[in-house]
Amino acid sequence: MFNEADLSCEHASILVASEAVADAELVGKLLADDFGTVRLSVKPESAVADFETHRPAVLVLAFDTIEAAQRYYLGLYRLGTTVHTVPHRTVLLCSSRDLRTAYELCRKEHFDDYVLFWPATNDAPRIRMSVHQVLRLMRTENRAGESWLRAAPGQPATARSVRATARAAIAPAPEASAQPGGGTPRAGGFFEEAQRASSIAAGAAPEAAPVKPDASPAPQPDRPKVLIVEDDEFQQKLLARLLSGQNLQLAFAGTGAEAQSLMWEMKPDLVLMDVGLPDTSGVEATRAIKAIAQFAHVPILMVTGHSERAIVVESLKAGAVDFLVKPFDRNTLIDKLRLFLSVTAMS
Repeated sequence: MFNEADLSCEHASILVASEAVADAELVGKLLADDFGTVRLSVKPESAVADFETHRPAVLVLAFDTIEAAQRYYLGLYRLGTTVHTVPHRTVLLCSSRDLRTAYELCRKEHFDDYVLFWPATNDAPRIRMSVHQVLRLMRTENRAGESWLRAAPGQPATARSVRATARAAIAPAPEASAQPGGGTPRAGGFFEEAQRASSIAAGAAPEAAPVKPDASPAPQPDRPKVLIVEDDEFQQKLLARLLSGQNLQLAFAGTGAEAQSLMWEMKPDLVLMDVGLPDTSGVEATRAIKAIAQFAHVPILMVTGHSERAIVVESLKAGAVDFLVKPFDRNTLIDKLRLFLSVTAMS
């Protein structure tokens, strides 16, 4: 819990993180008009040290792109040791083209609030109002005796807040294990324990009900998860029909923003990405997904109605691993998926 004074406008620690010194200074100057303790973090190599030293109540993410803000914030969890225990809130600054994505990320509680800021608008004080609102909410929670335990973006909301009595239930985090088949390790250990702690705090039994000695454990299907990013409803239905009977879990996204949200929810094993999307290009959506370290290992297959060299080159540069050309041939489609997924899991 905070001392009440630590959440006042005069004393609350506010950290502005950015890759650009000028941007951080601009945001810091705007906030300094209302808040007494505003600090800047602009060196990537010092990001974790800055956070752990200043232990901010409010973290303002003033990056040029949402992808950069996500990389920074996830990096605090991967490389730091205290971010999940520091009670804090996040305010994401975004541009008009990223409003939908910012909304979805905040709705999913990856961040707490967003402000349209790039380029600077006539409503520049909106960022100060957002910080005021965050601090007011934190003061209310603090008076209620709640201790906030932060989960990494994309973790279930129930892992975000637990009673102080649940802290003792959280064991040291084991080392993250590698993904099946190689790739980047996923955050683990602590988050599973945080989820268990929230159940304990709510009065639920910490352990699963024992299985009767004569009962066989239920089989756990390990079906590969495929995210299909396609805005055309007919093409969605066609792909679903072509892949029926292949022991796959399918999910569909109609825009690049929706695809990013589903990446966090679903954590797919493979993505089929259409080149043409209503809000962005498939190349840009691929680049955005690959920029997030947690998804860097996920293979992305581009889907297009033609195979122009320029599109192929740009897609491969963005991180795509292969191509599919419309109209789909079922055997080719399945062979491509088998190439990047477990053959036995699909059979």
